[in-house]
Amino acid sequence: MKKIDLYGGGGHCYAAVELIRSLGEYEPKTIYDDNPSHETILGIPVKKRTATSEAADAFCVTIGNNAIRKKLVAALPGPFPSFVHTSAAVYPSASIGEGTLVHPLAVLDAEVTIGNFCIINNHSTVSHNVHVGDFCHIAIQAAIAGGVTIGEGTLVGAGSVILPEISIGKNVIIGAGAIVTKNIPDNVTVYGNPAKIIKTT
Repeated sequence: MKKIDLYGGGGHCYAAVELIRSLGEYEPKTIYDDNPSHETILGIPVKKRTATSEAADAFCVTIGNNAIRKKLVAALPGPFPSFVHTSAAVYPSASIGEGTLVHPLAVLDAEVTIGNFCIINNHSTVSHNVHVGDFCHIAIQAAIAGGVTIGEGTLVGAGSVILPEISIGKNVIIGAGAIVTKNIPDNVTVYGNPAKIIKTT
């Protein structure tokens, strides 16, 4: 079995480990973290990121924060396989970029494009003709209607809904449970029903 090193020992790491193991092609070898809080995670040794890494066949960045994930990816050599849970519904015309994790019971509908190094979390739905940019996180039970475009580095919060044909900018945070009814510009945080801008970053 191929060996994969994971980078990031927080909460998302646990889900990533189980996803990777469930597919049977890779076995996580070591988890690297800047400030390790555990000696092991699910039986895998956790080491400080400055430690010398033995050769691995691949790498996976297991950090939920989009900006930090992007920085770590730039520092690693790859390759970065994608992992799609067997219970996820992925239509044949959907495409998934490298280093992306698709978790249990997610739905990727017809002509969906998912960028590189994204997280498509449990029970999320990405409807037809949606484009999700690189380094995005579609959180648990988020629902994205058809024809939506989501810019790089955006977080679509748990249980939020984006109505059809909406354009979401880059580096946006959509709060949990928000209902997005109109286009959202870059670098803002939105909450509520309907979603309103509450902060510019």
